Amino acid sequence: MTIKVRNAMKSIGLLSLLLLLVVACSDDDLNSIDAGFIDNLNFVTKDTVFEVAFDDEYIDSVESELNGQFLLGVYDEEAVGKIRSSFVSQLMLPDTIEFYSEIIHPDTIVTRHMDGVILTIPYHSSVRLVEEDGNIFQLDSVFGKSSTDVDDNVIYEGFNVKVHELATFLNPLDPSDPSSVNKYYSNRDYDVDALLRDEAAISISPLDTAAYFTKSLTGDIWRTSFSDKSPFMSVSLDPGYFETKLLSILPEKDGTVPDDLQSQESFIRYMKGLYVEVTSTVGASTVTFPLTNASVDMHYSNVISLVSTGMNIDTIAAVRRFDLGGVKANKHEPLEKASYPRDSDKIYIQGTAGSLSNVKLFDYDDQPGNETIVSDELRDLRDLANDDDDNMLWLINEANLLFYTDGEDKPSVDKLFLYKKVPSINGALPYNSQLLDYITASNLSVIDGDLTEEVDEEGKTSYYYKFKITDYMTDLLSGKDASGAVNNRNVDNFGLKIYNPGDYPTSTIDSLVRTPNWNPRGVVLFGGTGDGDTDTKRVKLNINYSYQNR
Repeated sequence: MTIKVRNAMKSIGLLSLLLLLVVACSDDDLNSIDAGFIDNLNFVTKDTVFEVAFDDEYIDSVESELNGQFLLGVYDEEAVGKIRSSFVSQLMLPDTIEFYSEIIHPDTIVTRHMDGVILTIPYHSSVRLVEEDGNIFQLDSVFGKSSTDVDDNVIYEGFNVKVHELATFLNPLDPSDPSSVNKYYSNRDYDVDALLRDEAAISISPLDTAAYFTKSLTGDIWRTSFSDKSPFMSVSLDPGYFETKLLSILPEKDGTVPDDLQSQESFIRYMKGLYVEVTSTVGASTVTFPLTNASVDMHYSNVISLVSTGMNIDTIAAVRRFDLGGVKANKHEPLEKASYPRDSDKIYIQGTAGSLSNVKLFDYDDQPGNETIVSDELRDLRDLANDDDDNMLWLINEANLLFYTDGEDKPSVDKLFLYKKVPSINGALPYNSQLLDYITASNLSVIDGDLTEEVDEEGKTSYYYKFKITDYMTDLLSGKDASGAVNNRNVDNFGLKIYNPGDYPTSTIDSLVRTPNWNPRGVVLFGGTGDGDTDTKRVKLNINYSYQNR
């Protein structure tokens, strides 16, 4: 910084004209105002670049009960780490809980015989080819190692799971505040009771469009699938457990309903749910599920016999479906947080239980007790940007934070998210807050954060993420609060993480940033803050501003 502007008198006419220009232009128009035009209005436009400090921070846990998506598997990305994901879920009572629904002759009796129980979880999929004998699907939300078969189907490496009866009651309400939804964080441990399936090997394929079970009375193999033949993951569960736990207590038609099946609330206390636990430790693949149509399907046979003779006169196949619903939550386990020496000059970002970066401007000090101390660098910058009466001299045209990816390959992460990490001050709890620019933007795409490709004059390709923090920087340098009173507050510590749907504010009063994240991918960013490092791709803050030249 070399410019020092003090005690400047503003020309009301010229400033009004400039403000009229600002109002009349869109954000993109303003950001592209020709510097010569501003000079003609007796204004000088300059760019200044500031160093940016950062440090990596492991993510201990994220909220997972409100996830739009749930992960299952082992995700392994050498540059950032390995994460294993399992999930828990309650089960929902079916609409019909009688074990048979047919009208039966008075001289008959109905007995039930368990055939098979299948946990069914539909994949995210789409139609790849339309053929006469049925559509060919492809899987849309799987991360990991894959291969292609002779018919161009992409097959992913699988993993092993165990399925348990859940012993932990998943309370939907916060016991300390029943008016609030209970939170389930991704590092939470769960107790289990019965083992419903031991070490099932799961394959991940778009060809998995059917599941099979054996009829107990005849030994015939039966096939079950969706009407559109779309692919799904299936795990056969212990039929003996479900025969005792559920089938045996289903009432007869118009019979007395047991207390444990009287309501959904009583049912989830009787059978608390499932814990689908991934047991593999080797990275292969992770599947993203919506879990909206997932279920435990209990297949059985109703045998109708004559009371007078005991003769069997009919056998009717039946199924009761217990949807996965109510409280659902992910458990994420970092298997390798740092299996290699991390380069302190790089930024490592990964979703779920991965890592984020603390991005620090103007010598931000986040040591306890120092959160409100304004650094000398920020104080000097405010002296430049304001006159002696604390009126702002600078018009911030644009302020950008720029992060280049490390290496030449295109990363898998399409978008990052920047937010404020408000520390604990005077005993208040710390929290994450939206940037002012997210609140004030008429179009959130103006803020960016998207992966952008850049090709230099030599044809070399690089990638970066850019964040426009113009409103935040104007507010920070003004040294005033919303009412206009002098408020010499400190700069914020920024958090930089993998973007997750739901991160953006939904209104001008939606200022809190939530923690849910179900994107396991990661990216390594180039830091370039080492001693003597002048690389153009280093992390930097660029401020373009104008001031009246009088």
